[in-house]
Amino acid sequence: MKTIHDFISLKPFSREELEAIMDLAETFEDIARGKKQSNLLAGKVLATLFYEPSTRTRLSFETAMLRLGGQVLSTVDAFRTSSAWKGESIADTVRTVQNYADAIVIRHPERGAAEVAAKYADVPVFNGGDDANEHPTQGILDLLTIRRERGTIDGLTIAMIGDNKHCRSNYSVADALAHYNARLILVNPPELSMRPEAVELVRSKGHLTVEETSDLPAALKQADVMYIVRVQKERYADPAEYERAKGLYKVDRAMLEAAGRPITVLHPMPRVDELAEDVDDYPGACYFRESFNGVLIRMALLSLVLGKAQLP
Repeated sequence: MKTIHDFISLKPFSREELEAIMDLAETFEDIARGKKQSNLLAGKVLATLFYEPSTRTRLSFETAMLRLGGQVLSTVDAFRTSSAWKGESIADTVRTVQNYADAIVIRHPERGAAEVAAKYADVPVFNGGDDANEHPTQGILDLLTIRRERGTIDGLTIAMIGDNKHCRSNYSVADALAHYNARLILVNPPELSMRPEAVELVRSKGHLTVEETSDLPAALKQADVMYIVRVQKERYADPAEYERAKGLYKVDRAMLEAAGRPITVLHPMPRVDELAEDVDDYPGACYFRESFNGVLIRMALLSLVLGKAQLP
């Protein structure tokens, strides 16, 4: 049986392991919905250290822990509300916080911050997002969403639309999809292209076909799944560059219907103006179910790292 200590990246995981995590996640459905109670993680404490804003990631981790009978310590806006304001390093912070908690979730604007935390912490560390690098729990919850909505992942065409350069969830979704015989169309202008080394790493797995285009309507006519993200304002040092990039791609219901095929619509949220509200009642819109799936995945991962479940 394989054990998981930290969850920093999806890269070390095989398709079989990802599938096993998703299978385990689905066993928590009734507990996540409050239909059943669980004391699986009674006596355990989760610390959430968020140096960047979050709604879904932080609250779904905390909900997952509470639904499983555990407890939560939370630091929001940690640059101002923790000793980071005084100049404390990540290493010193996690070596302190591990005295109070059995696992730590960290979100940080510096690439590699979660790896640093895992290096110094004795307790398990989850990467809740590090700069424009990775967001592994988002990646696997999106994989689960596609599987639940479409019944399969193999054979699908996924159009990934928008800020493919800066959106960390896109990198983790691509890492997850790399194990499947599917097709990924990256839809963006050249200035928002995914990092070439990341694309090549995904291609090197030998399963996923990756293409790039700036033609949104053409991509939608081929897509089974649409994964759209906002332009990541917080990743731009130059406000003028952000102003040029925002609004380049917008999808509304008329565009989806013009595609002439049923499309499953995912969005990691938050949305700004890239996805119209008239898509909310489109039959394929599933981004609010997607956020619920985050609770399932994080329940599974917490049970794994805290020794209450194992992968086959």
